[in-house]
Amino acid sequence: MDTDLTYNIVEELLTGKIDGVWISAHVVSGGRAGTKTRGAVNPFLANNPFATGVKLTKKRPGGPLVLGRYRLRTHESRASWIRLLPFAENHMRGRDGFAIHGRGPRGSDGCLVPTDFTVVQLLYLLVKEREAAGAPAPTLAVVAIGDLDTIERRLDQLSRTV
Repeated sequence: MDTDLTYNIVEELLTGKIDGVWISAHVVSGGRAGTKTRGAVNPFLANNPFATGVKLTKKRPGGPLVLGRYRLRTHESRASWIRLLPFAENHMRGRDGFAIHGRGPRGSDGCLVPTDFTVVQLLYLLVKEREAAGAPAPTLAVVAIGDLDTIERRLDQLSRTV
């Protein structure tokens, strides 16, 4: 299945091309990653592909974006936000409401948060141009792929927080 963009949770990397424009960006997801609030990130949930089923509660942030494929659409009421609409075959684990947006006080409870806001602005513009042209929505594949060194580094980071 071809997609325009791929987000690798393990590598925290969004890559791909929309209408000839190459995207390569550091992106975080889940556990309040991307927050501007000091000390708020839950290091066990942030960017942990094994926590994609963790839902937001009053006591705990949500895990990262669920693996699968999504269509991108501009948000109907929030400027510079892009909705992530899951394909029917995704196993969403009761989670929904995902988007791509910039950093803020809350950060991510499953949304994708590029650490550089110009990436959010560029993606929003590209999606909006597709919509205006009546073209099919850009697509995103969310994967969890990493080499042993990356996985060991992640496990080491987690063990220091427990």
